[in-house]
Amino acid sequence: MNIIEKELREILGDRAFLGSIIIQFITISMLLFLYDTYSEVMHSPNLNGKVIVAVDKNNTELISRLEDSGVKVILQNASGFEKPNAIINTTTGEVKTDPGNIFSGFAIAKINSVSKAISFDEALQKGNFSYSSENLAGGNTDFVEMGYGLIVPIALVMPAMVGLSLSIQNILSERKKRTIELLLVSPISDFDIAFAKTAPYVLSSTICGAAWLVVVMQKIPVYNAPLLIIAELLLSLILVSLSVLISASARSIQEANVLSSLAGMIFVFSMLLPSSYASLYLPTILISRISSNFPDEGIVIGLALLAAAGLLCFWLAVKGIGRMRKSYS
Repeated sequence: MNIIEKELREILGDRAFLGSIIIQFITISMLLFLYDTYSEVMHSPNLNGKVIVAVDKNNTELISRLEDSGVKVILQNASGFEKPNAIINTTTGEVKTDPGNIFSGFAIAKINSVSKAISFDEALQKGNFSYSSENLAGGNTDFVEMGYGLIVPIALVMPAMVGLSLSIQNILSERKKRTIELLLVSPISDFDIAFAKTAPYVLSSTICGAAWLVVVMQKIPVYNAPLLIIAELLLSLILVSLSVLISASARSIQEANVLSSLAGMIFVFSMLLPSSYASLYLPTILISRISSNFPDEGIVIGLALLAAAGLLCFWLAVKGIGRMRKSYS
């Protein structure tokens, strides 16, 4: 317990940790500002009529959807002085825009919106979503991907990544100063050492993640906050345990830094894997599903897999401490 208290004091007094909190806050604040601005501008009545889209033929359903979203629709090659911000070829599905026009980006967003289900009721009928439309910007789905697919995962992943980085540097610093040898030659068990080197960083990452979740919830209606905090704790356990394993097993400080960078890169690249059944249980996608859906069997399975991975990584961290102890004996 004394070791855990010592680690917590070092974390709170670490300028890198305090600096990371500031950077995380700025990052999340910027994302929420962009989210808020985009949502407000996209649904602003002042935008109505300023976005002009031309269609190649009189497609009644498409025109009706575009006009309902505040877009002014004209027929391609129609006489007049109005220049469209985008031209839709309904036969090929091709959309041409003028990048030099300030409203072309809004035209693309509007077209993208109406090409999908434009209301939660339609989405529910098609079985694509299970979101509630209550307090969600009038039921518009434009911001769903940005809010639940980007901001919420980032708010929870960043603290866990910081925990990985700081815990690695902590053990490497102790190895460099040779102060960790005092622990390794003491009667303290491998489990207790691994727990003392893991728990403070998991705790601090989880608290930070919960704090950022509270900030995010001021702008985005997030479901299942307790489950998200559990997911944050398990994700932090995985990454911090891996950092302890890497720090304990590496033969040099340089090797540990390289391995920790590779671990971080592998985690980031996992977000870019092709969509498959297995990808539903990747941490970032699982966080998105938890934050935007009512609990279901898939979420329970995902959390169980995350817990199993966390326990496995911690067990490996204990083994890593044991190998490091043998190297000093």
